[in-house]
Amino acid sequence: MNYETFLFTRNQQRDFTAFIRPKDLTNKEISTIASALGNVNDVSELSAEWPALYCFPIGEYVLLLRHYDSGRKHAGRNIPMLEGIAVKRTRARHFAAALPHFVAHQADLLAVVRSVPDIETQTVQKSPDIPWPNVQSAEVMEGAGDDSLVNEFVARLTDDRLFIPFNTDGWAMLVGALSDPRFPSLYFAFGTNSDVVARLNKAEIDVDVVSYFNTTTPSLRSRATNEITSELKGYISKPPKTRPKPAEPEPLPADAPAPMRPVAPPRAAPKKPQDDSLARYDTGEEAMLTPREMARKAQEAEQQNQPESENSESVFGWLGGLIARLLGRK
Repeated sequence: MNYETFLFTRNQQRDFTAFIRPKDLTNKEISTIASALGNVNDVSELSAEWPALYCFPIGEYVLLLRHYDSGRKHAGRNIPMLEGIAVKRTRARHFAAALPHFVAHQADLLAVVRSVPDIETQTVQKSPDIPWPNVQSAEVMEGAGDDSLVNEFVARLTDDRLFIPFNTDGWAMLVGALSDPRFPSLYFAFGTNSDVVARLNKAEIDVDVVSYFNTTTPSLRSRATNEITSELKGYISKPPKTRPKPAEPEPLPADAPAPMRPVAPPRAAPKKPQDDSLARYDTGEEAMLTPREMARKAQEAEQQNQPESENSESVFGWLGGLIARLLGRK
């Protein structure tokens, strides 16, 4: 028995692309997956050590994927990584039996990007067939201590979904439910939001176990109305598991000199334009004139701008009048 691999991300040259894809997975099916998982706007709290996990059927395959922050950025935004394995539906029952093992060892078995020498130069290719791993039944992990809700879920599988918190308790409950032989197969979205589940439902992909980022208490919810039908009694909520925060810098010793603040270099004075007729107003030189000086300058400018033709006409008009009076006397 073999399986194929799936790797969907982006690099600095190509937009989001299925760099490694199962041979019979269509472009439309890849688009559906990308459209659904694209509803997770912030992947910064997801890591390869603590990723979101998805298992659902689509096309000819059943996929088991993990979704997390790749650690790379593009245009200031975290680039998500979506990778995992694909098994033909004809092998779904065998896959369901091995699913707890794959989930428990997801860090190794789903790390498809490790097979890529450099994601920045990776080209699109179809997945090779990979031999099925040796699954040891003794390695299958046990679920949470109180399995009363899982027991109730067995009877209500067709009507309800199992909701679990996105923390270590929820993860243990997921592995425990997957290991329970009373379930023929379970599909799940562990570490997600309602928009992702709604988009999967629109594509007629129904999941049985759901873990929203804000789920706090294990419960059963109606598939039809999403109302709580049962809840795990006495459960003490734990905060979701998140990525460790960067260590804060250690405080300086008391006798350490205070760090010097960087001094900005002096700004160069703007050069005065040579041919700009408004330059003297911009630099405030006109403000040094008194009102009397300003009036005198205005009068001088008016006299300088007066046309010569007007002065000439007034002189010749006076001479013409004088001549006419002299001739009249004769």
